[in-house]
Amino acid sequence: MFLKLFDSVKITRGAKNSIILDASTGFLQLIPIAFFDLLSNEHQNYSVLKKQLNNESLEALEEYLNFIIDNKLGIILNSKKELSAFHNTSEFKETPSYVDYLILDVNNSGVLDDVLVQQICDLRIRYLQIRFSELKLNDIINVISKLNLLNDSSINEVSVVANYDLQLVIFIKENHYSISNKFLHFVLHSSNEQGFESFDHVHLSIIKNKINIPLSCGLIDLKNINLNRNFYLEAKKHNSCLHKKIAIDVKGNIKNCPSMPQSFGNIRDTTLENALKHPEFKKYWNLTKDSIEVCKDCEFRYICTDCRAYTEQTSINKDGLDTSKPLKCGYNPYTGEWEEWSTNPLKQKAIQAYGMQDFIKKI
Repeated sequence: MFLKLFDSVKITRGAKNSIILDASTGFLQLIPIAFFDLLSNEHQNYSVLKKQLNNESLEALEEYLNFIIDNKLGIILNSKKELSAFHNTSEFKETPSYVDYLILDVNNSGVLDDVLVQQICDLRIRYLQIRFSELKLNDIINVISKLNLLNDSSINEVSVVANYDLQLVIFIKENHYSISNKFLHFVLHSSNEQGFESFDHVHLSIIKNKINIPLSCGLIDLKNINLNRNFYLEAKKHNSCLHKKIAIDVKGNIKNCPSMPQSFGNIRDTTLENALKHPEFKKYWNLTKDSIEVCKDCEFRYICTDCRAYTEQTSINKDGLDTSKPLKCGYNPYTGEWEEWSTNPLKQKAIQAYGMQDFIKKI
């Protein structure tokens, strides 16, 4: 008697707890480490094991097995021959693009021009995020109106982050059909109300919270975890924050992320492709959570977005990479508890260094 988890089901061991998740349904559950140890041994013969257990342990095992079957996380097989018929497809497949994600922080309406669009096409970028901080409404609309320049590109999705403005909402609703043929997601923040609407291929999210660009990046909590199967597999091999990501900050500097300190040229005189060729540009791409302090002991590490821009600034590895825990993570994998990150006394020095005093939660 053997137990086979479905291909979409993943398990991860932490210092105190483990998790089991189903990427196809969004199911996520904490499980005891002892149960993880059983599930991680796919060749465990449960018929033999049952004969070795006392009544109390046998009852616990039956409960575990029923948990898997009842939640449709796996199936019971009768022989090793049946088990061998299942092929393991849990390998991350690299995309053909040079980079997948471009973050574009905009402070002038002319940044999304034909030259940049051509670079996006040449690199076969798949996801674009445009973030507006201090730009007048007419300039924001002007940039959004240029999104149709990407209609023939390899872009799959464009997300737009901007301050809430009723006139912007009206523009989106009246012109959603002609803005672009790509999937669009508008996130308008700092509103008095909250809501969500969809118009064909356009989604509109209106939220009350203020998004301070770029300082609001890097928040780690259960609401931000990613249960996508490909994300999980990618995070086991690469950095879930920076792998195949490139960014242009408000000054035009080309970076791994707008919040990162190192620049690899400016878009006015350097192409994205040339920035990618810089010997240090990809240095964080393969820094997995298994190599980051504290995170390496966390059961959420393969579904966590990570953050290399804002960290606790406590650890540097032999290659000079920051391997510190993300600053805005309040989870302690050694106790299994979440706390408010901004009030942690051990984080105050880093908070001061990043100028994030306004993010400290008043208790």
